[in-house]
Amino acid sequence: MKRWTAALFALAALPALAQPTPKATARPPAAKAAAVVAAPAWTVDQRASSIGFAGAMDGTAFRGAFSRWSAAIRFDPANLAGSSARVIVEPASVASGDGSRDATLREGDWFDTARNPQVIFQSTSFRTTGPNRYEAIGTLNVKGRAIPLTLPFTLNIAGAQADMRATISLDRTRLGLGVQFDPSGAQVAKAVTVSIVVKATRAQ
Repeated sequence: MKRWTAALFALAALPALAQPTPKATARPPAAKAAAVVAAPAWTVDQRASSIGFAGAMDGTAFRGAFSRWSAAIRFDPANLAGSSARVIVEPASVASGDGSRDATLREGDWFDTARNPQVIFQSTSFRTTGPNRYEAIGTLNVKGRAIPLTLPFTLNIAGAQADMRATISLDRTRLGLGVQFDPSGAQVAKAVTVSIVVKATRAQ
């Protein structure tokens, strides 16, 4: 009797053992992060804008500017994640009031404009530092060197008009400029002050 009972229990258990293991329920894919919306574009007024610099040679201060440059700007103080800036400068357009000095600045030890016709700043992010004050974090590409750069600037927006100002001191030797002629700064100061003024109109 016990053997029959055991056999019956075994037969009753077979269907359950034969059932396939239930598959794990597939989870719905995680919701994708919301796409970043690009900030409005701005059209630069080249005549009212400038990129200049100030340095010193043999103890005498001098100023200069670049006449050929362009900027692709998208910016919104309320949408810094969607903001961006790409500035392209042609160093061959340098003018400092001295033709001999300008020719030297175009040579290989300086901007080497024949092989490096552009200096490019590309932003990667922006942050607010105070009322109408910001920082553009990005990379400055000079003579094949990618140099991290944080550019502080002020910005005032009135309607569709924007006025941006920036001043920053750069070490020319860090940019690879004049490192053979004067690496110590004995004749040409290592510190160069770059001043930027951008006046722009919000694109329609």
